[in-house]
Amino acid sequence: MNLRQLEIFHAVMTSGTTVGAAEALGMSQPAVSNAIRHLELVVGFTLFERLSNRLVATEEAKLLYARAEPIFQLQQSVNQSALDIKAGHIGRIRVVATSEVTESLVPMAMREFLERFPDVFVVLDTKPLHNVLEAVEAGIADVGFAIDPGERHSLLLQPIDELRTVCICSADSPLSKLPFVTPQDLAQERLICPLSGTRIAMLLEEAFRKSAIPYEPKVEVRFLNAAARIVQEGWGVALLDEVTATSGHYSDLTVLPFEPRIPRPLTAILSRSHAVSRHSREFIRTFTLTTGTRIAEIRG
Repeated sequence: MNLRQLEIFHAVMTSGTTVGAAEALGMSQPAVSNAIRHLELVVGFTLFERLSNRLVATEEAKLLYARAEPIFQLQQSVNQSALDIKAGHIGRIRVVATSEVTESLVPMAMREFLERFPDVFVVLDTKPLHNVLEAVEAGIADVGFAIDPGERHSLLLQPIDELRTVCICSADSPLSKLPFVTPQDLAQERLICPLSGTRIAMLLEEAFRKSAIPYEPKVEVRFLNAAARIVQEGWGVALLDEVTATSGHYSDLTVLPFEPRIPRPLTAILSRSHAVSRHSREFIRTFTLTTGTRIAEIRG
């Protein structure tokens, strides 16, 4: 398959219809349909089931789309570079971060950085952790920021700070009167926890196991700010990082330290195979300083 076929496939996957893909690509709908049929012949399997004028991606199509995602990201990066050059931006930095970091820490660093470097053009993208790592690894982003990124040989992880794991609950919960919470305190609570398989979920499971308390979340979430919102709606208690819990959006909730202590490393992520620009280094420096100030405020 060639890049044009992949581009058409991507457009159909994202729009869900050949009409939407045709509009996005400036093609006719029959041309898109023919291209998809030809691509199915090339790959040797069905990409879409056609049900009542809708296209439903097959499992094979979803797998192919996931494998091709870095190509689409690289294409976006090249397109953005062309726009930057056309616009005459004299400096640029591409930052990618997980939603927890983007919501509470990156905006402060962005303000400080742009006050010092007003002529630098900044691209900020928010992605799930695995996409943050892939974006930096592929050179699509210059620097990434995440909590608990794990190890990856191709990436250089620069520690920023060590966040604490906390519990948030409603202000009228009996838990709110405790100085801290333990697995024993949460044994009868409806738990909202990080997604299974993540590093923090495995550490929480181990902490509960050592306390002889079953680790049985009722809800698992990928983005921990969603956990806080569920608690705000009056359901359950959540275990998350202290920065998300004290971002200012959940002031009606009580935040309590979780024991045993489970550290959450906050990390800047760089590629080992790409040179680090001066602006990237300056942004990391600014992020580190503003984060340190913010965490000091959190801890009083």
